[in-house]
Amino acid sequence: MTVRIPLETLRAFAREALRRSGLSEEHAATAAEVVVYADEHGFTTHGTNALAGIYSPRLLDGRINAGAVPRTVTETASAALLDGDGGLGLVTTTLATDLAVAKARQTGIAMVAVRNSSHFGSAGYYAHRASEAGLIAFAMTNCGAQGVAPPLGGLTRMLGTNPLAVAAPAPGGAPFVLDMSATTVATGKIRAAQREGRQVPEGWLTAPDGSPVTDPDAYFEGKADVTWLGGSAATGGAKGYGLAILVDLLCGPLAGASWGPTPDLLENGEERPDTDIGHTVIAIDPAAFGAAESFGRGARELLDTVSACPPAVPGGRVTYPGAPEAARAAESRRDGVALPDHVAAQLAAMAERLELELPAALGAAEAVR
Repeated sequence: MTVRIPLETLRAFAREALRRSGLSEEHAATAAEVVVYADEHGFTTHGTNALAGIYSPRLLDGRINAGAVPRTVTETASAALLDGDGGLGLVTTTLATDLAVAKARQTGIAMVAVRNSSHFGSAGYYAHRASEAGLIAFAMTNCGAQGVAPPLGGLTRMLGTNPLAVAAPAPGGAPFVLDMSATTVATGKIRAAQREGRQVPEGWLTAPDGSPVTDPDAYFEGKADVTWLGGSAATGGAKGYGLAILVDLLCGPLAGASWGPTPDLLENGEERPDTDIGHTVIAIDPAAFGAAESFGRGARELLDTVSACPPAVPGGRVTYPGAPEAARAAESRRDGVALPDHVAAQLAAMAERLELELPAALGAAEAVR
């Protein structure tokens, strides 16, 4: 079951919740945009679900520095490294994205890395933000030292889901926005299935012997692991696995942040926190290639042609990354943002903890429970 809440109501609620969790007015407004983007576009696990389950609790108990002041560590005309001061990744990565865009407008291509940060929400937000400014962009993050999945063929969880997003502007329609993790699925979706008491699709989880697992509890009990994008070694899992390592290299050693596969993990194998997370944003200005106008026209033609492809199944529909999410966002703006009941319950609990008035739509959902 789901409830619907007006987009602007949800944005105002998220902003006030973040402010009461310790952020300044400015940082709360910035972070709320990232939170609401996720719910608006259908990435429910990374929206207000994360606000109630990760951001607010960690801001309140100090695991995320509410008073963080991000600073520039080193900078050139086309690159920069920011230190997030242990603050909220949603705030620091927005700053990094805007800096990468500004630099790319001057140099053609720019890259900004971030260290000493925390969970940054939906990777697609940052790439999409840059695409709205007319640039092509990549945004990625590791999970700090936290181990979520073992290396392909291994037993010890060493790497994160390490999501990567890419976006490109395409005026006249939905932009191209690819938002993906290096694993078959984000662990938040496994948690959501567990909370809702349902099995996960075959292919999400695998036992040490390679057999498929559909019980979400098995992942959290350490009896099964999330699969890499592509599946097993025989079906192309090396692609997702290799992508995870690449993201860790760019967000860990390059940024000066933590990363998962370190020797101490082999020695004690203890679970480690997802702190000192690293992020990287890359921005490309089509104007630097003489394509200030032509890139957008070409992208629109390419994406529209893909969408016009005859479907393999009668009545089917061909689309591309970014188009379904744009349709979901239009629906959210028109009809309100759809939130699962369990998220509404989490938000009600958070509102009570923060002594924050609960929006009527969420209150009505709680009254029915």
